[in-house]
Amino acid sequence: PQVAHAQLTVGDMRLDVLSDGSLRLPGSFIFGPMPQDELGPVLAAYDLSPELLTPPCNVTRLRSGDRTILFDVGSGPDFAPTAGLLLDSLDALGLAPEDITDVVFTHGHPDHLWGLLDDFDDPLFTEASYLMGKTEWDYWIDPKTVDSISSDRVPFAVGAKRRLEAIEDNIEFFNCILYTYEADNEHVRIDVRQPRRH
Repeated sequence: PQVAHAQLTVGDMRLDVLSDGSLRLPGSFIFGPMPQDELGPVLAAYDLSPELLTPPCNVTRLRSGDRTILFDVGSGPDFAPTAGLLLDSLDALGLAPEDITDVVFTHGHPDHLWGLLDDFDDPLFTEASYLMGKTEWDYWIDPKTVDSISSDRVPFAVGAKRRLEAIEDNIEFFNCILYTYEADNEHVRIDVRQPRRH
């Protein structure tokens, strides 16, 4: 399988987009609430099935100096049987999980968080520091979240909480300055910039 989709250098930083495989989602997951009469032409134009979506599940790796940072950790095999390839992608770059120094979670959805644990429910990235927006953490760790979301998303909350509890002693929080807001929680946007030289 193809494990690195793209590479980009920004100054002395290098970004790699790594594959964790792909997802298999029912079309209704995304398309259900959309106006169906307007949706048909869009699906036809992009040759998309209204029944099944198979989007790629990618993770971004940033290397800068002695830091090797992952932005999210993919879904792992627990969320989708067609995912869980992140370790193969890292291996293709000559990296092992213990080479990761930092993991920044943009948000707690399964395709961003569920690749965190190994087969024994221990954190995969044993040498990493973990960072997440405080609002996002509070949302997913709150036991009341399962009561405030639709029943089809309850597994998202249960899975996120279990994974976050595994790293709760090794998490740092940041307050989001740049973010986009979604109906249930926030998503973080990360800007990578070369420092200005004076």
